[in-house]
Amino acid sequence: MLYALQAPVVASLLLALGAPLVARRCPPRAATVVLAACAVGTSLTTAVVLLLHLVVLVARVPAVASLLGYDAHRLAHHVPVPAGASLLAVGVLVAGVVRVLVLRRRRAAALRAADDLCSRLGGPVGGVVVVDDGAEAFALPGRGGRVVVSRALMDALPAPEQAALLAHERAHLRDHHDLLRSATAWAAALDPLLVGLLPAVRYASERWADESAAAVLGDDRPLVARAVARAGLLRSAVGDRGPWRGVALAGGEGDVVQRVRALLGRRPGSGRPLAAAGALCLALLLVAGGHAVEDTAEVLQHVLSGGQDLDGGLAAVHLVHAAGHRAVEQLTG
Repeated sequence: MLYALQAPVVASLLLALGAPLVARRCPPRAATVVLAACAVGTSLTTAVVLLLHLVVLVARVPAVASLLGYDAHRLAHHVPVPAGASLLAVGVLVAGVVRVLVLRRRRAAALRAADDLCSRLGGPVGGVVVVDDGAEAFALPGRGGRVVVSRALMDALPAPEQAALLAHERAHLRDHHDLLRSATAWAAALDPLLVGLLPAVRYASERWADESAAAVLGDDRPLVARAVARAGLLRSAVGDRGPWRGVALAGGEGDVVQRVRALLGRRPGSGRPLAAAGALCLALLLVAGGHAVEDTAEVLQHVLSGGQDLDGGLAAVHLVHAAGHRAVEQLTG
């Protein structure tokens, strides 16, 4: 039981430590998808384990033990986790829920602002809108999305590099990079150990857009490298720092120098080994989470049944039935 409860924490630490290396050394498309998927899977498994700590902590309360008819001291003997550790886990869970609610409010405001901006800018869905502010280009999801680019930046780039820049921003919208980034942000809000994945996924998605732009332009990766480098030097902050900036995908994000070096280096591989490794990690997390739930249910059932275990492997079902039945008897009788 103890190893199953600890597995998500270990996975979060390993994922946070390995994410920068994966983002920079692996094919960008596979790196973005795998890191985002592992972040979501790890955070959900962590949430389940934290909830189990809450269940065990509540079950330790003498009043709850008296209501359900079991010995709280016997439960403490069978649970290998100290009450202080469970209390800390519950605190982490509460903090994570608060962060998720705050992120939900901020993201909702950012999406509403993005929709309003898209409506004001007009233009076709997924099209390019030229503005006069600053020197920047970014993809803006919402109402089908827009590619927003400043006139100053476009005037400073030769026509081929303009095409590369626009292809990069269109790739953000076409491949739904905002969804992958937001999924990672939700996971990091729930599990603070995953905060380090945010810049890794952001960088990998920028590299993905770079390679997509190169593919659109006849696999001209040096052209995209020149566009990224020149735009990185010319780019300046847009004057409007409204809440829509929280969901905008700007091409200047990430390490521009590293992106240029990657574009001038070898072409990325298929990413299948990384995808297979990610699937294996998610499967192991699922197994660990399942073991944590099963072991906790069996311990609680063992205590509720007075030490007489039930057969059949449906410990959680028996546990819920027995606890509910005893609670109803206590409340009605």
